[in-house]
Amino acid sequence: MIVGAGPVGLALALELAWQGQRSVLVERGTDAGVVLLPKATGLHERTIEMCRRWGIVDRVIAEGFPDEFPGDSVYATSLVGHHIGRSAIPSGLERTIPDSSPEKRLRCPQYKFDPLLARAVASRGLTEIRYGVNVEELIQDADGVTVEVSDVGTGERSTIRAKYVVGCDGAGSTVRRQLGIPFEGKMLDFSLSAMIRVPDLAIEPELRGGERYILLGPDGTWGTFTSIDGDQIWRLTVVGSQERLNPETFDMTAQLHRALGHNIPFEVLRVAPWRRSQCSAATYRVGRVLLAGDAAHTTSPTGGHGLNTGIGDVSDLGWILTAQLEGWGGENLLAAYDLERRPVAVRNSASSTANYQAQVDSSECADVLDPGPVGEEARRRIGKRLVEALNNEWYSLGLELGFRYEGSPVIVPDGTPMPPDEYSNYVQTARPGHRAPHAWLADGRSTLDLFGHGFVVLRFAESDGTDEELERAAAQAAMPLQIIDIDQPEIAELYERRLVLVRPDGHVAWRADSAPANATALLNTVRGVSQ
Repeated sequence: MIVGAGPVGLALALELAWQGQRSVLVERGTDAGVVLLPKATGLHERTIEMCRRWGIVDRVIAEGFPDEFPGDSVYATSLVGHHIGRSAIPSGLERTIPDSSPEKRLRCPQYKFDPLLARAVASRGLTEIRYGVNVEELIQDADGVTVEVSDVGTGERSTIRAKYVVGCDGAGSTVRRQLGIPFEGKMLDFSLSAMIRVPDLAIEPELRGGERYILLGPDGTWGTFTSIDGDQIWRLTVVGSQERLNPETFDMTAQLHRALGHNIPFEVLRVAPWRRSQCSAATYRVGRVLLAGDAAHTTSPTGGHGLNTGIGDVSDLGWILTAQLEGWGGENLLAAYDLERRPVAVRNSASSTANYQAQVDSSECADVLDPGPVGEEARRRIGKRLVEALNNEWYSLGLELGFRYEGSPVIVPDGTPMPPDEYSNYVQTARPGHRAPHAWLADGRSTLDLFGHGFVVLRFAESDGTDEELERAAAQAAMPLQIIDIDQPEIAELYERRLVLVRPDGHVAWRADSAPANATALLNTVRGVSQ
């Protein structure tokens, strides 16, 4: 059972269905998230790799930003004010696929992405989706979880019995509160966002070409103006105290005029308050109940890592639950989920907070509106600082693909040193715990296309007569495993060992130049069976 039909809950339902597993998904709302709210637009490389797995990349492209829509971040006092600086970011048309992935990041607003996922889930026919359902109580026993739910409209109560429950129900997670799990961290600010329609964003040439505009005054950053659909829908976000930004009393129209001037027509579609925070659940698992997405961790949107980190949770959790449901996974897999994913979320959240703090740094801003030489020099210094400080926000391939599951109980280390964890730069490695490297196979597929259903042993040289023991040990454990031979020296060089064991989520579990002395013991470790 999955609680919450946001992008993470829907993605988990889709991943489980892709694995052939049934689920029931309950959502308090009445439909997939089609409401214009201040939510994600950026889908990063690892998320698009998952969409590739599910066969929906073309649909994401069709629903997303036009390829030619610009991607720059422009720093200014307003869209009718002073230009401060610019971080050049390629449009979809200009952006190239990185050497380390078969896919490039895409932009698709969440109010389109969520329904797209919901349709993909429904098409699989293995998920019962129930909207308008509240979770009232969870009771665990040795064999599963009994969940008492109520109908939002009628209040009528019923129960759902599941082997496992995953809370994907957001930062205020009912599931997390039911489990009594502390949500540790800090609030960063209170924000108010106006979703508006701008039919024609006619501005001075120096300020054109932005996907987002970071607007500064003497007190620092006072607003961000961001494209939501690559067309006419934009969002202005202002920050401050909850009292000051009360939607009932705050004059958002005045702030919109401050940002756009009085000659750019706009229509206010929705005004929504929200909190920016950096929090993490103390644990992602209690017994048979687990947490994923914002229910497990919250992240400042500065960098776009919130939704993408949640999809990373799905990548890990999907195969772990499949192993449990099919009976070949051990108890250590459930423990590994918490140990693997929580450090990644803490890392990503810390990066996002650093981006936010750099963005709102008010130093040197006192003279930013001055029209003379003092103002010009202030704007030059501020622009230079922002371009340098926010590079990790706009270029984060290392953050997206370079995470590793260090110290996981279901990863077998090979003694090689940990490579640097650089947020902008990423160097592929087949070191255990890391995402298996992408390379193009002779038949046009990516190595990543080999992974997903069960474990895979990549073999880069002829068998020495003992490799097949891995297949025999897997068959005895009813554990899905296949050996795939690759005769491409450039890929062998990338993977560095003759045999590389890759998990269904595409992370390396073990590697060596010869078969293990005890294949059963190795496979018991990587499938989470205590020995």
